[in-house]
Amino acid sequence: MSSKINHHHHINGHDSIHPPCPHLADFRSRNGTKPFHLLQNCLRIKPPHGRASIRRDPSEIPRCGACGVSSVPRIYACVTCATISCHAPPEPSHAAAHAASMAPGHEISVDVDRAELFCCACRDYVYDRDFDAAVVLSSKANNIHSNVNSDNLRKKRRIVEYRPWLPDIQERVLVNNNSSVLNFVEDRPWGLRGLNNLGNTCFMNSVLQALLHTPPLRNYFLSDRHNRYYCQQKKSGNENGVVGGKRSNGGDGNGGKGLRLCLACDMDAMFSAVFSGNPVPYSPAKFLYRY
Repeated sequence: MSSKINHHHHINGHDSIHPPCPHLADFRSRNGTKPFHLLQNCLRIKPPHGRASIRRDPSEIPRCGACGVSSVPRIYACVTCATISCHAPPEPSHAAAHAASMAPGHEISVDVDRAELFCCACRDYVYDRDFDAAVVLSSKANNIHSNVNSDNLRKKRRIVEYRPWLPDIQERVLVNNNSSVLNFVEDRPWGLRGLNNLGNTCFMNSVLQALLHTPPLRNYFLSDRHNRYYCQQKKSGNENGVVGGKRSNGGDGNGGKGLRLCLACDMDAMFSAVFSGNPVPYSPAKFLYRY
């Protein structure tokens, strides 16, 4: 029953599916951004260009204060009191227990191995622009002053100035005018479909997910503004619906195996697959290996 209520609330109330974390908002209202900047002193970057982690001492091995383990999937440090706790579902979460036993403000912690914020009450990762900026700036400073990089690495290194992006008024109007609330399919938002990692393709998948859920682009392809079958027919000079000697069909495939699809055709095929209602993770293999 709760899922139906939430469904109704999201559809008619035009609320986002994942609202901002209230505990992070409360933490910021109490403490501002100072705790995030203080964490810069504990950031450790594995050179060159390695992942950031949180360590007071480079040789420190963080252990959960409740059970003493250090090998569980995730170890978190409370941003308020620096208590180390573990969180390894489906086992009991000591991080969540710590937040529940303390006064408000101890819900926000940081993943000591990833330097990412985690809400122990919501039991999910959260994003904060100021914290992300602190991590990026620390990584940049480490890359500049690191003395372990060779001259060749310095020549190859390209440091990009970190500039947070916010949509301007024109971009906001464009998104708002082309946005619409998505329907639910079996208690799942329409278009909620994962992408399989095809071997170090996590960055590509992140970009594709962003493109797939950009309202103007989504509406363009789902309204058949670019039809990959018609595009193939134009390329083959055939207006009778026959591609490569065979009639095109739907589904997750691209059809017309004998013809090289354009980039828009590949995106059209991917939009059709992701918004087909099939919840099974999709593999964008054709898109990956075509370019």
